[in-house]
Amino acid sequence: MAQPPAAVPPGAPEQGCPIRVEHDRRRRQFTVRLNGCHDRAVLLYEYVGKRIVDLQHTEVPDAYRGRGIAKHLAKAALDFVVEDDLKAHLTCWYIQKVSLSATDCYIVHEIYNGENAQDQFEYELEQALEAQYKYIVIEPTRIGDETARWITVGNCLHKTTVLAGTACLFTPLALPLDYSHYISLPAGVLSLACCTLYGISWQFDPCCKYQVEYDAYKLSRLPLHTLTSSTPVVLVRKDDLHRKRLHNTIALAALVYCVKKVYELCAV
Repeated sequence: MAQPPAAVPPGAPEQGCPIRVEHDRRRRQFTVRLNGCHDRAVLLYEYVGKRIVDLQHTEVPDAYRGRGIAKHLAKAALDFVVEDDLKAHLTCWYIQKVSLSATDCYIVHEIYNGENAQDQFEYELEQALEAQYKYIVIEPTRIGDETARWITVGNCLHKTTVLAGTACLFTPLALPLDYSHYISLPAGVLSLACCTLYGISWQFDPCCKYQVEYDAYKLSRLPLHTLTSSTPVVLVRKDDLHRKRLHNTIALAALVYCVKKVYELCAV
């Protein structure tokens, strides 16, 4: 026997009907009128600076949830931020969810003060890395710079492993055999050292799967209008499996060559 449809509160927006969002600038809120004027869904915000607004709280009555009303409130609020050329803090968890799920992006906002602020930023960044967001935007300058430098260190170890290993393997083809080992052996040792250091200190760090994003087009697609900083560090997740295979293979080949060459030199 078919179940009767759930009762719809009188005056509630029905499927397919447009939801009208009203913006009361004096009271600093966005509202959707429900059931005439008796019930309302509301999103509250406050100015926390001359050009900065804090989107604080979204509330929809229980009887009207699941109809997309909160999403319309969030969209209206974010449109207001963009149109008025404002910066925004996303205190409201629902707006964070709507904004971030659309772009698969997490933003570490610089909204904490005090002695424990840096620890809070580091913990928030660690959680975002472990959650494997496609993009991570780091607004706090200090932790953003530290993270960018750490990623540069990993890139340097990878590139040095590959270049030094390649030099080790191809130098004997370009120089006479009597002299090539003066270059190939040190290059091989350098490649092995960098590969080992990468494996110990870097490859198990969650940062190894991220690179700093500089592409202006990709950056323009991110919700950077919500930031107070004009120079955030943006990380993009990239699969590092192929580069690990590359430098491990080259380092292994360099190891084989070095062992063989040392054996030949000792046997003479």
